[in-house]
Amino acid sequence: MIGWALRRLTQSLLVVLLMTLVVFVGLNAIGNPMDILVGEDLNQAERLQAIAHLGLDQPLWQQYLIFLKGAVHGNLGQSFVYHEDAMRLILQRLPATFELAFSALFLAVVIGVPLGMFAGMYPEHPLSRLMMAASIVGFSLPAFWVALMMIMLFSITLGWLPA
Repeated sequence: MIGWALRRLTQSLLVVLLMTLVVFVGLNAIGNPMDILVGEDLNQAERLQAIAHLGLDQPLWQQYLIFLKGAVHGNLGQSFVYHEDAMRLILQRLPATFELAFSALFLAVVIGVPLGMFAGMYPEHPLSRLMMAASIVGFSLPAFWVALMMIMLFSITLGWLPA
């Protein structure tokens, strides 16, 4: 059991490492981060100073290693939007994220388990067939599209949520 847990932990760490590498390289592949972060309205001296301050004058592999070292120590850097510590911003928003996640899980269990039991007990019932069709359609649709449709339904059409 301990061997399985260690294998899974190692696999998880490798996946996280690989995904950070893919995102890091991908963000640099779509464009020059110097143009995005520093902007083009600065003069050359200010631009070079900002590039050096952000560490963008280092090779890509060195930037990645600096990021990993900071991430291991809990330093995810500064938010470019809010100009605050990124880890502090994440921790501030974590309670609301957990509230939303646990509310969704609670609703899924309270609604899904009884409906699933009904569908299992009466598989030929028309309501069971409707639930099966709805679940197949629900899993087939992209999550972002379903989210947009839910926003339109509950915010715009029904007016239950702020739009």
